[in-house]
Amino acid sequence: MMRVVSLAAVAAVLIAAPARGMDPTPRATAVTSVSIVPATGKAEVVIGVAGSVELEDFALDAPYRIVLDLNGATLGLAPQMYDHVARGGIKNIRYAQYRKDVVRVVIDLDTTRAYSIIRNAGDVRVSIASPHPKFESWKSATPTAAAQDAAADVVDNGRTVMPASTRTALQQSTQPRITVTYNDADIRDVLAAFAAFSGRTIVVGKGVEGKVTAEVRDQPWDVAMNAILQSQGLAAAEDNNGIITVDSYANILAKQSTEPLVTQLISVNYARAASLVETIGSLLSRDCPPAAAGAAAVPQSSCLARGSVRADTSTNTLLVTEVPSRINDLIGYVHDLDVRTPQVAIKAKIIFVNRTDIEDLGIAYDLGSGGAFFNKLIPRPSAYGPTDTNGDGINDAVVPTQYYDPAKTPAAFTVGGNQLAAIANANQRVFNPALSLLFSTTLGKFSLTSFIDALQEVRLADVQAEPSIVTLDNQKARIVVGEETPIRVIDAGTGAAGSVARATVSFKETGIILEVVPHITSNRQILMTLHSERSNIALAASDLGYTFEKQLAENQLLVNDGETAVIGGLTVTSVTVDKTGIPLLVDLPLIGRLFGHTAHQEDKRDLLILVTPHIVDDGDKLSQASAPR
Repeated sequence: MMRVVSLAAVAAVLIAAPARGMDPTPRATAVTSVSIVPATGKAEVVIGVAGSVELEDFALDAPYRIVLDLNGATLGLAPQMYDHVARGGIKNIRYAQYRKDVVRVVIDLDTTRAYSIIRNAGDVRVSIASPHPKFESWKSATPTAAAQDAAADVVDNGRTVMPASTRTALQQSTQPRITVTYNDADIRDVLAAFAAFSGRTIVVGKGVEGKVTAEVRDQPWDVAMNAILQSQGLAAAEDNNGIITVDSYANILAKQSTEPLVTQLISVNYARAASLVETIGSLLSRDCPPAAAGAAAVPQSSCLARGSVRADTSTNTLLVTEVPSRINDLIGYVHDLDVRTPQVAIKAKIIFVNRTDIEDLGIAYDLGSGGAFFNKLIPRPSAYGPTDTNGDGINDAVVPTQYYDPAKTPAAFTVGGNQLAAIANANQRVFNPALSLLFSTTLGKFSLTSFIDALQEVRLADVQAEPSIVTLDNQKARIVVGEETPIRVIDAGTGAAGSVARATVSFKETGIILEVVPHITSNRQILMTLHSERSNIALAASDLGYTFEKQLAENQLLVNDGETAVIGGLTVTSVTVDKTGIPLLVDLPLIGRLFGHTAHQEDKRDLLILVTPHIVDDGDKLSQASAPR
């Protein structure tokens, strides 16, 4: 049967009926989450707790495991099986309500590993040494309803009535938990009971009145009290001395409108103070003109801020002028916004391979009689004279003393008689052959000379560029290793008399260029917008001057921390075959190559672009973080 609770009855409930009323002894701490996250050189098991616990830990063999007992805790998690994915040496993790007030967490390992335990406000961290700490994080299921904290900011005319400290406490409260039932109880008696339970000073405004009917089961006292206040259209404000004032929204705002202004200096560590001016300025308390009877509410644009926000760039400090009851609220907002922005080290590799295979084989013929020839392949004598061949001072032979000059006498022949001259493939000689064979024979009055040229060549160019850069999360970074080439453009004018040609110069950037905008997701993956380019300048075949050879990739991709991804690949193969020779003979099977010239050239170009991002954690050295793992 429900009962009416007066101030005296509440006191009786506190003493005699803890099961139905407020328990003066804080309830067991709730375990709200279990997760496994990577860290530098280790894997961490993070156990979220709402309150304080006593820890006992020990290690066991066969199999290897670490056991943690959280004394004075209750399990506030929904049942969930681990996915059995090995993470930094962790094979499995189990948790359960071992005893009524003990939560046991068991961590199964692949081998014996060193570990340490760190107790923070709101969690317990088990750091386990791991040579391979890069893996995807894992987190337990959503906490049960008994362990969830609910809160909402109370805002009126742009002003947050609930202080930032109270708002944060509501979102993740660690206050003692209560169980209480009210049936048509006076709101003042209810607040008095909360003051007695929490040991806090709660001042109730003179206009506060109403009846409360509520049943609170195992909730933090501040969460329960604020839920009751919201149901009554009331709000709580906490001053610098920790005194909680409960009143209606209108009375709290009216009080703030008459408070004198004070100025507070707020140091900013990571963010730029100037970037926070607009955000913090929008949260200042405002004076709004009263609305006429029956008229619509006054628009926000008509309300003037009472205080002000200024930034001192030399010291990176905010100067906030505001009413005293709102200063702590604004300081809390600044601290929430002033967080360390994570950094990302990005290393790219641009690989450009150019391979050329050349096979060149050609045979050239020169046939001619003594007076009939084409002087293109071998020199022909044009004059003979006596000479001393044995050195005794007496001429004993006649030898050629002059040769036909191809520039002056490119061809010499005699018409009539048995005269014949012929050449084959004279203009298809192999350029810079690796092998040249000369064969010469005499056939009656004719001389036959053949030239065999052969060449096999392989050219390989392997160009690798490895730009690396470190930048803040969500900030664009750009690195360029190259040069700027001036490009002159000439305007010949309109062609009218007296017009003067004008020249303008612009600069074209070439080289290795890397542009990236990284974004770290909540599960420690990295979303990147990339522009990776390798370019160079080359002489144009026409009168345009230059051409710009470029290989680039522009895309977005999502990769894990330390993972190498291929963001671009291109292979271009070009095959050229050139075959010339004596008609009909060059097409004969097998022996056709004796009467022609064959050139085979294959060009193959490969382009590969790789990128490896790495999140720079606290304590990491940038020189180490810039290299992929």
